[in-house]
Amino acid sequence: MAGLRVWGALPERYSGRQVATSTIDAQGRIVALLVDPDATCAQRVPLTAPYDATAVVIDGGDRYEVEIHGLDLRFPKIDTLGDGFVLAAARCTMPSGPAARTFEELEAEIPHNARVIGADGGTTCTFHAGDGIEDLMTDAAGDIWIGYFDEASICALLPGRRARLADGSRPQHRATMSTPGLIRWTSAGEPAWYALSDRSGPRSWVDCYVLNVGREYTWAYPYTGFPLVEIDKKGVRCVRRTPVDFATGIMVDGGTLAFVASAGGRTKTPGHYTVTLAHTDGGPIEATGESPLLLPDGSRPRVWAKRTVCRDGRMWMQFEDPSTWYVIEV
Repeated sequence: MAGLRVWGALPERYSGRQVATSTIDAQGRIVALLVDPDATCAQRVPLTAPYDATAVVIDGGDRYEVEIHGLDLRFPKIDTLGDGFVLAAARCTMPSGPAARTFEELEAEIPHNARVIGADGGTTCTFHAGDGIEDLMTDAAGDIWIGYFDEASICALLPGRRARLADGSRPQHRATMSTPGLIRWTSAGEPAWYALSDRSGPRSWVDCYVLNVGREYTWAYPYTGFPLVEIDKKGVRCVRRTPVDFATGIMVDGGTLAFVASAGGRTKTPGHYTVTLAHTDGGPIEATGESPLLLPDGSRPRVWAKRTVCRDGRMWMQFEDPSTWYVIEV
């Protein structure tokens, strides 16, 4: 049997606030963006006005808060970045209508739906991160990884296609990229690597189904083929077939792996997950056994996880209570 244990929870003092989003950062700390109870930023309704929020970081018994004002991000995502944070709106309105005639006109139309927040709560920079964000995670080096689902698109900066002007400068060029899959950004919001541009990776990145950002490597599990793609700062290192389709989470600890997926085939019961253990010695990934995912009291969860985070050999999950995180380890 595969058992979850409680990793931590937001203090009771925040019970009157709405958890707009939450995650586990590269240091294993709970990170949450709290808003007023009547805020609609995490609902399927239009935003009527900018909103204020409190970014909270919980590290055992320690905590710190940063007040952030004037946010306009729908379905926000958050992670720590240095002494501050990076935020992004999972959904944004992409340009439509007549094509822009100049790069300046295009830039004015493109929504800057991501922003880097300093330790004082002020915005240090903004950037266009695209529509259809599924995961936003930062690594220990300060890079930003954004995984996308199958409705995603982005007006991607393509520095390799810059044309030199008469004065010697190189203006930026953008191109619409559908289903970008996974992009790595610098801490300043500049694109550093595109999954679709790496010829060593799989051909299909329709949906970055699972993203695991570890200390040394990042692993992606893209639909439609569900391979395990191992990535470092240079790009794709290897692509391996996996024994599980449609996994919700993946843990990797050396040659030992675990895949968490819904149990029951077509007759799925909410909250019923199967953990499939697997192993690789550098070649194919072979399943070695499976067991049900259980809560600390020995019961199965009653609902599907609301949020999941994977880092190396750990996977964190949230269920009904948006203030409490559980963890399972390889």
